[in-house]
Amino acid sequence: MTLLSIITTAILLVSAPQFQKISFERLPELQTPRGVGQPVLLGDEVTVFGGHTTGYKPAETAEYYRAGAWHSIQMTWPHDGGCVAVMPDGKVFLAGGNAEPFGIGQSWGAEIYDPAGHSFAPIGIMDRKRSLLNAVALPDGRMLIAGNWGGADGIEAYTPGGGFTALAPLDPGLCYPYILCSTGDDAIVFSPMDSKGKPAGPFVQHLEGTATEVPLLEEWEPIFNYTTSDEEQKIADFTYLLLANRREGTGTAILKVSGDEFSILDLEEPLPAEGPQGEPVFWCVGPQIDRAGRLAWIQGCDVQGRIFFARVDYNATLDGGKASVQLYYAETPEGFPYGKALLLPGGRFFLAGGVCQVPGESTIVNDNFNVLSSVYLFHTEEPRKGGVPLWAIIACVLLVCAVITLTAFLMRNKKDSDQVQEGQPEQAGMLNADLMAEMSRLIEEKELFLRKDIRVADIAKELATNRTYMTILVKNLTGFGFSDLINGYRIRYAKQLMLEHPDMVHADVAIASGFASRTAFLRTFKAKTGQTPSEWKQSHS
Repeated sequence: MTLLSIITTAILLVSAPQFQKISFERLPELQTPRGVGQPVLLGDEVTVFGGHTTGYKPAETAEYYRAGAWHSIQMTWPHDGGCVAVMPDGKVFLAGGNAEPFGIGQSWGAEIYDPAGHSFAPIGIMDRKRSLLNAVALPDGRMLIAGNWGGADGIEAYTPGGGFTALAPLDPGLCYPYILCSTGDDAIVFSPMDSKGKPAGPFVQHLEGTATEVPLLEEWEPIFNYTTSDEEQKIADFTYLLLANRREGTGTAILKVSGDEFSILDLEEPLPAEGPQGEPVFWCVGPQIDRAGRLAWIQGCDVQGRIFFARVDYNATLDGGKASVQLYYAETPEGFPYGKALLLPGGRFFLAGGVCQVPGESTIVNDNFNVLSSVYLFHTEEPRKGGVPLWAIIACVLLVCAVITLTAFLMRNKKDSDQVQEGQPEQAGMLNADLMAEMSRLIEEKELFLRKDIRVADIAKELATNRTYMTILVKNLTGFGFSDLINGYRIRYAKQLMLEHPDMVHADVAIASGFASRTAFLRTFKAKTGQTPSEWKQSHS
């Protein structure tokens, strides 16, 4: 077999779906077992709202995780089956839910949670009682609400300080609808199921009350919407990604919604229907978007209680290319609860509580009477441990081939460089300066510093040169390493954000500026400026 055929075979094998087994850790358990709770990252705290507890009774508390322990807060009303939506000011809007145990009935009450004081404040009642509803923030600051189960439905809005106002009827009503801002003054509302449990059909509703048929939704049915904000699904202004299943047959796709236009996101490989053990995988939560890294994360499970994550790099699709997919899974003998795992910075996932699955079923069936208090933290970015998998062996073969090629290239490049430096030293300096200027232009124009995973190899590839040469060039011409150079761009971007959005919390500034975490942002800002972000903002206010 020739070297070319070996490499070709290796590439084909590497490109096949490969699940990486990831590590996880157990964290302290919730104070109250709860299923279908809504986890939200508020600053550096994970807070879990609503859901139901043992006996299928609505949970009357929320809990936040700080300093390795859970702290319980009494809510004004329970919100099992209610909406939990993050507001523009960082507070949380909660409304509606099941009026009785066992998921029965609807409720009226709405309240706002202030994470700064860990307190709830009632804000009155909605235009109608609701359960299985959703809400999102409009650009003008109002909260848009829709959805109901077993009752009349309609679109209404909450104006802070002004109460609730009915906007348009929904007939038939919708269950757990998607509500996506499509323009600055309009939104679309749609769902896979109506308020009576029947398929809702391929229609989207607008605020003025008109319905539009979407042909793509005749083939693809969006999954149930478990988000706490349309920000979770947003990749750009009025552009979102969401998960859908084929209505007839099998297959899962990612839908892209731009305004009110629907399309399929192109993937290099389709989302796999089976896990590494051959069991069917049910992709059921997400996407959750990491806009700084241009990544969409999707969660799945199987009947054995394994949990799966798909990391979709959609960056190439912005220029007409296809998104790449990285696959992960974790397993434990007792199985993981069924529930939404919240995406945290650094590709981590936080799973707090959940419901058990009915054993022996061929599809996912939840046991709402059997809820759990267990908490897990999953790490997708840790290196794998244990035996060496096939894909790693193949990758090593490719790496050896690449090293041989690179060595030959560097030797030839060094010879050419020596000749230039001996004969035309000034011209060599000019070439280096030009390459550095081109690198700076590339980083700034494409805002590559906003990608948490940006590497010098990525820049070298864009400039048709090699990583080693770029590393040496950056060090020689700037006196800094590549990471320091990128962090300089990030700090400059963060300063601009803080000037334009003075109320933006540090955690959001960190993620929006390309840092992996709030801690990394604070540490780097202090090192670069000699001040904390708060001190800097105060001196520039």
